[in-house]
Amino acid sequence: MLQSSRLSLQAVLEIANSEISGADPRQIGEETLAVVGVLAENVALRKTLADSSESAEKKQHLLRALFSTRTADAVLRIADAAVGQRWARTQDLVTSLEVAGVTAIAAAAQATGQLGEVEEEIFRFARLLESNHDLSRALDSQAQDESKRALVNDLLSGKAQPETITLVEQASLHPRGLRVATALDQYSDILAARQQRSVADVTVAKPLSESQTDRLQAALSASYGRELVLNVQVDPEVLGGVRVQVGDEMMNSTVADRLADVQRKLAG
Repeated sequence: MLQSSRLSLQAVLEIANSEISGADPRQIGEETLAVVGVLAENVALRKTLADSSESAEKKQHLLRALFSTRTADAVLRIADAAVGQRWARTQDLVTSLEVAGVTAIAAAAQATGQLGEVEEEIFRFARLLESNHDLSRALDSQAQDESKRALVNDLLSGKAQPETITLVEQASLHPRGLRVATALDQYSDILAARQQRSVADVTVAKPLSESQTDRLQAALSASYGRELVLNVQVDPEVLGGVRVQVGDEMMNSTVADRLADVQRKLAG
């Protein structure tokens, strides 16, 4: 996302957080994500709403004509804020509303003390999709929404938090050009941000003990100046050491990386 859109996203999130603090965050989240679903499926509508040559008032009037009878006022105010911003790309408008919606769902889970559990469930489901190709193909396919919704509920109903099911359904029904697992990983970052934390994707050659995980989390949190949630994956091909990615920043200290570096230098 370009800087202009990043600033617009920040403005939308400020409005969203204000609305979340004064209303039912679950309703705001679900209804905002419903708006995202409509925009994701309607190219002409999202282009119109992101068009900087159109006045904000005209776009807000269109929004209310479409959504006012089925959407809470708080959600409309968030959407009004979004269409009133300038976006570098049409998709950035939809992304801002998706981030606002997932943030509200995170707030709902936080209010009941279940946010950490929702984070973990989303992470585990994304990893399940990466390891179970049949399930991944089913949710990444062009199957009918009801079929996907039924599959998600068969897998998760009674086994996961309601917020987890909402987010998995959203990613499955409206992935917006992404694989469902990738969309869920992006949701994980938003969930973590709700608690002013970041997700560190850690790759190691063999499983870490609980004490090793605790020490690594403490060291990384101290290094980044904020609490990090570790998503640890085992990959024997790294040979040893640890690879850590936080956002766009990568830290490498694996044997495989050092060997690759030596090979590059020899080839040069």
